[in-house]
Amino acid sequence: MTSVPATIQEPVALPTRREESGGGVSLSAADFAAILKGRLVMILGLWLLFSIIGVGLFFLIYFKFPTYSAEAYIECISDLPSRTGELGDPMIDKDRHERFLASQALAALDPQVLSLVLQSPEVRATSWFTEADKAILRLELEDDIRSAPMRDTNYFRISMGTRALKDAAVIVNQVATIYLEKVRNRSANAYRRELQAYQKEQSALQSQIRDRLRVIQDFGNTLEPGELRQQGQHGPLVMEIIDRQQMVAMLELQTMELESFVKIYTDPTGPGVTVEDSQAVEADPRVISLDNQLKYLEQEVEVALRDLGPEHRQVRMIQRRLEAVRRQTAEVRETTLHKILEFKAEQVQSAFLNSQHQLLLARERLTEAQARQADLERKLAEHETLKDELEMLKQSKEQLDEYVREVERVVREQNAVKIEVARAAVDPLERSSPSLFMLPACVILALGLAMGIAVGLELLDTSVRTPQDIVRYLRVPLLGTVPDVDDEEVDIEEVETAVQAAPHSMVAEAFRTIRTNLRFSAPADRQRTLLITSPRPEDGKTAVACNLAASIALAGRRVLLVDANLRRPAIHRIHTNLGQTGLSNFLIGGANFEELICSTEVANLDVVGSGPMPPNPAELLNSALVGEFLESAVSRYEQVIIDTPPVLLASDVSVLATRVDGVILVCRAKDNSRGQAQRALSLLDRVNSSVFGGILNCAQVRRGGYFREQLRTFYEYQEEEGERAPAGERTLPPAMSKKIDTAQEHHRSDDDAEADEKA
Repeated sequence: MTSVPATIQEPVALPTRREESGGGVSLSAADFAAILKGRLVMILGLWLLFSIIGVGLFFLIYFKFPTYSAEAYIECISDLPSRTGELGDPMIDKDRHERFLASQALAALDPQVLSLVLQSPEVRATSWFTEADKAILRLELEDDIRSAPMRDTNYFRISMGTRALKDAAVIVNQVATIYLEKVRNRSANAYRRELQAYQKEQSALQSQIRDRLRVIQDFGNTLEPGELRQQGQHGPLVMEIIDRQQMVAMLELQTMELESFVKIYTDPTGPGVTVEDSQAVEADPRVISLDNQLKYLEQEVEVALRDLGPEHRQVRMIQRRLEAVRRQTAEVRETTLHKILEFKAEQVQSAFLNSQHQLLLARERLTEAQARQADLERKLAEHETLKDELEMLKQSKEQLDEYVREVERVVREQNAVKIEVARAAVDPLERSSPSLFMLPACVILALGLAMGIAVGLELLDTSVRTPQDIVRYLRVPLLGTVPDVDDEEVDIEEVETAVQAAPHSMVAEAFRTIRTNLRFSAPADRQRTLLITSPRPEDGKTAVACNLAASIALAGRRVLLVDANLRRPAIHRIHTNLGQTGLSNFLIGGANFEELICSTEVANLDVVGSGPMPPNPAELLNSALVGEFLESAVSRYEQVIIDTPPVLLASDVSVLATRVDGVILVCRAKDNSRGQAQRALSLLDRVNSSVFGGILNCAQVRRGGYFREQLRTFYEYQEEEGERAPAGERTLPPAMSKKIDTAQEHHRSDDDAEADEKA
């Protein structure tokens, strides 16, 4: 068999866990349902206990401390005058009415009213008065009696609860009676002083109105005639400003045009010659005379050329005179045009300067008019303000006059509030508390309390207990779950040999499931060397390593189980045929690989012990000989399983994890906390090891938990199989057995051939 050793291949990072699970994990509805199902017995017990306590307290209060309530309704309508500038606002009226009712409800429990109530013979004859503490009698009455307005009505309610049937109605009616007497006997003397104050305010307002009229009249005298009529109108000053604005706009336009003309006539390269300029040049007498001479000479040249020929001396003289006259004509034209342009430039420049001066004067006159208009507007605004203030004073005076008339009416009638008892208190027909509706409420509350305690205990438990905890909190794939041996129906003396000693047990089936899940977690050549570790001691990693190695070997693969726990080895207690020579001897160079191998009772399974305990295990496991050992093991075996110390206690695991294809983390249910398992994974991540997944060991059976139904169904299925075939005949079909034997024989022949080639 030829294969590349896994220890020298390029490591492949499996998609197992990519982030730390340090954050909180929210529980779903299914998780809460599982919690309630798992703690159903405790919930039912607590529910029964709390229900008994609640129902007992209810009946104790119901028969020993009942409460009878009575209430009276008081109709209360305010007849007080209103001083407000927001007349007719329903929201303000509603708020004022609610505050009025609340004030009257508080007034009904005034200490003076309650003191008079306690002095009345009717109240003193009640059982409540007899049983109450006389030192704090009024305080007890304040605590027992209630007065509150009824929303969206003209009523407020006075209520009280007592243990005696008739006491509540007597006390409530007495409070209502004394309160009504106090309100109805209230004199209007309190409003007379208020009336006097408002009358003084009325006189002061009248004086302010007269003063404000005088100020307005004096202010109007300071204005010029006709200025007061300009408010909202176009007066003479406004028209003057409009005219001056138009003048400024016209002058600005004229100045801009003249400025453009100045640029045209002063620019030597610009187009300054117009048709009029050309016509003026042609109309110059000197130009006309020279043009006539040119025409005469041109005619003379034509005659001479016709009579004498082009080479005649006289013809040439006439031509020279013609050229001289042409040059003179051009010079005269240019001189005349230059003079015309200079003259027009001087005119345009002068007109531009005059326009600028006129524009400046127009702007000054406009600014002056605008300033006078602003001053006038300020005066007019001040005048309007004085008129508004006068109008407000008049309105305030009118409102105050109306209020004074209303207060005078109240003083005359001596009645500010209309109050009457709408419904007097009567003796109650039944208890007001405790209500019978509290019985189901107590039962429901007891159930909620029991469920809350159960969920709280569950949330406080931070141990790794379920397969979901492996996936949810550790974020690694779950390879399998091994049930607790105590829950097994098959007697298993040593859990480390459960696969071969009890092959029909649930524990053995769990390891076969782990073997299958592991086979499909990665390609076969990427899981040749597996390291088994756990966060703490006694987590069952050695039992997992032994059973996993045995289950893989029974499947027909050659397996080597290595005890790399050089600090506290345990495999020699399971496989007693191990000698003194082991892994530590190889790492110090004291033995070769073949001397370490020990066969076992399980076919295809060999074991390498730990050897003598060295003083420096971490240094030995970090040596180059570890790589040679793994290469030798991979070349001879299809699977190498290494048992190591706990990852949180020894650094040996971090050293070996970098040399193997993958790591399997074993967590013991209810013994390993989530924090311990997460720290273990964090240490493995720091060395960039590939974690294939986790195994939950010793998972316990509980109500609503894991393996309860699985165990029952598994063994019921085994019993049904046993009924169909005797125990000794539970074997595989012959065809399947033959196929497995052929495959195993083929593996052995390949291994023997490879050994012969190496020899």
